Amino acid sequence: MTLKHVLLFFGLISSSLTAAPEPPLPAGGKNLLEGSKSHGVVPKGGESTAVRSSTSELGEVWLITIPTLPPTSWGTQLGAPVKGTINEGDRCLLTFKARAIDCKKAAGNNNVEIQLPPDYPKVGQGSFSVGAEWTSVYTPFTASKSVPEGKGSVAIHLGGAVQTIEIAQVQLLNYGPDFDLAKLPRALVTYEGREAAAPWREAALARIEKTRKGTLNLSIVDATGQPVAGAEVHAELKRHEFGFGAAVTGKWLSDPSADGEKYRAMVDENFSRVVFENDLKPFAWDIYQGDNKGTGFRKSWLDQSFSWLAEHHIPVRGHYFAWGPFEPWSEKLKSTPQAIREKVLENMREKAPVVGDRVIEWDALNHPVAWEKGICVDTVLGDAFYTEVFQEARKLTKLPLWINEDQVFRPGRQQEEYFTCIQKLLAAGVKIDGIGNQAHFHSSYLPSPEELLANSDRFAKLVPALQITEFDINTDGDDALAADYTRDLLIVCFSHPAYTGFVMWGFWEGSHWKPETALWRKDWSEKPNAKVWKDWVCGRWKTNVTLKSSPQGQASVPGYFGRYEITVTKDGKTIKQDVMLEKGKPSAGRIVVQ
Repeated sequence: MTLKHVLLFFGLISSSLTAAPEPPLPAGGKNLLEGSKSHGVVPKGGESTAVRSSTSELGEVWLITIPTLPPTSWGTQLGAPVKGTINEGDRCLLTFKARAIDCKKAAGNNNVEIQLPPDYPKVGQGSFSVGAEWTSVYTPFTASKSVPEGKGSVAIHLGGAVQTIEIAQVQLLNYGPDFDLAKLPRALVTYEGREAAAPWREAALARIEKTRKGTLNLSIVDATGQPVAGAEVHAELKRHEFGFGAAVTGKWLSDPSADGEKYRAMVDENFSRVVFENDLKPFAWDIYQGDNKGTGFRKSWLDQSFSWLAEHHIPVRGHYFAWGPFEPWSEKLKSTPQAIREKVLENMREKAPVVGDRVIEWDALNHPVAWEKGICVDTVLGDAFYTEVFQEARKLTKLPLWINEDQVFRPGRQQEEYFTCIQKLLAAGVKIDGIGNQAHFHSSYLPSPEELLANSDRFAKLVPALQITEFDINTDGDDALAADYTRDLLIVCFSHPAYTGFVMWGFWEGSHWKPETALWRKDWSEKPNAKVWKDWVCGRWKTNVTLKSSPQGQASVPGYFGRYEITVTKDGKTIKQDVMLEKGKPSAGRIVVQ
């Protein structure tokens, strides 16, 4: 990066700029930035200088102007080294004041990280968005890793937007492992349409009743085919047709421990679809060639998991054939891009016949545009490579093929380039069966349900099948907000006719890439978002009725589409039978009581 990407301008701030009075921070926190020398703004590959204000009532204030979008969000950052150590489990608070200058809003990502390139592991992180008034930004967190002395850093990434921002009073407070995280301050965050009587929700619930339900017409007969009147007919929806699901792992689905038993029980009770988090990805497939017992992936675990899921009538998404971003192996092959092409296609050819019809669909292409511009293999292989991935997948399987990307609901580069990528593939003659939206949310940006619906309408015009494929929401500890937004996004998707599923990227804190976003804690206790899932997916939207057959032996069951277990009892005899109620298909079932 050159300095034309960032204008590093630091000036003295007038002493008339003051912040509104606020309650003091809780006592007991040790400031780990006290006595440290600030890095100031750190542009990647550039230089910086800082002139600190001694006249402002806010103390030191940094003014950062970014006139041109840098290649990465971390290309411009305000940072400071951590003094002392942080232990895993410590309750901490990263806080500062910020305001936008000469723009409607300014935003960034705030991180506490370990200085270990190239990944810089995050100990705590969040995002923020501020307007023209000085606003306190709070990021309370439980340290996910320990930070050794001299290895920690605060890094406020500001390169995600063209903006001018002022930042002051940066503090990192460590309250130790026993402090109640709920007592640390946090910004009051909400979203438009959250209120109980929001009109959009009433309309959406009405659409659900109209589009997600049918009538199961049952005929109850005896061994001679004569109608059975007055039989007790109990119909219970066992598995939704709609893909209410979660990411799972082969390791936990086959684990013999008590947690493994609980894990399988929760999958069976709560989900009508799953996706393997990593077990079908190319790197795991390479591991399977030796069934490496030193890793979290074994072919035997995968096979055992597939068998268990099939026994319980739980369909599986295939994730994935190919993905866009460079990986360490492909970085080394940039100068010989055809070698990248061959490795990707060869992995597809090996995997597809082995997995076969044990999955119901495939993400043919994952992250075609990714989180930063210019980091995908199409930069060296060209647009034709993505077309070839779909063409090769069509040769290998007759299953539906999806494309999958993140931040589809957030306006900006990733959404627009994803839309354009799909347009190009369609123009090239590629048949895309569905558009996946990973939907990883943070409370710094929560679009209203009406915005979500409008965005869904836009993408459904390209391909009329949509799916939330990797949902989670990080609200920096605001469990009520996470629960409400989960509820409303579920309602949005279930009400929109284009959606075929809503899949979370994990559900249990004991096996989750972002444990704080899980539905169940490590001890399996319910969080508020788990209650939402149980109340709506497994409660309000689950058909469970008992009725009597008519004199003609008929029983009509209105209910949600899916797999039903029908239990018929007459004169002490009971028969159980599975019957499908599917949208657009005949809904009759014949049950013989012998």
